[in-house]
Amino acid sequence: MKKQEVKMVNGWRLATVILMMLILVGMATLVGMYFVWRSEAHLALQQARNVWTALRMTSIEYYGMGQDIYDDRTASGLKESVEKQVRDIVECEGSMVILGSDDEHLEPTRLLYREGSYLVYFYLDEDGARQWQVYRAQSMFALDGSKAENFAA
Repeated sequence: MKKQEVKMVNGWRLATVILMMLILVGMATLVGMYFVWRSEAHLALQQARNVWTALRMTSIEYYGMGQDIYDDRTASGLKESVEKQVRDIVECEGSMVILGSDDEHLEPTRLLYREGSYLVYFYLDEDGARQWQVYRAQSMFALDGSKAENFAA
């Protein structure tokens, strides 16, 4: 009869393997989240560019009718009919705010577009080149009235 060898499990080796597996899973999760957030940011940027293009087209159309598309009394800075027309053209779900416009070229010069947790800021730099910046907003915590005194608010 052969003797069976009993192998002892080295505790440090097992702990190292488990720790390495946890680190690899954590890194894979972070890399995956980065690519998901980046692709969502690209989608928000594309929608903002579509909104900007639709605003230019609508501005030209209204200029031909002798009307202005802007209304300072609304939250978006646009007439309600213009905002509805732009939403119908682009089929966007986000909100838009016009911060500046150029009457000579009939286009917005500064625009904020927010869709979900992404905010896209468009502006023209000193050279007149188009600049697009995409930000991701993430809620850290919410305070209700009962917990506000804990934060000296």
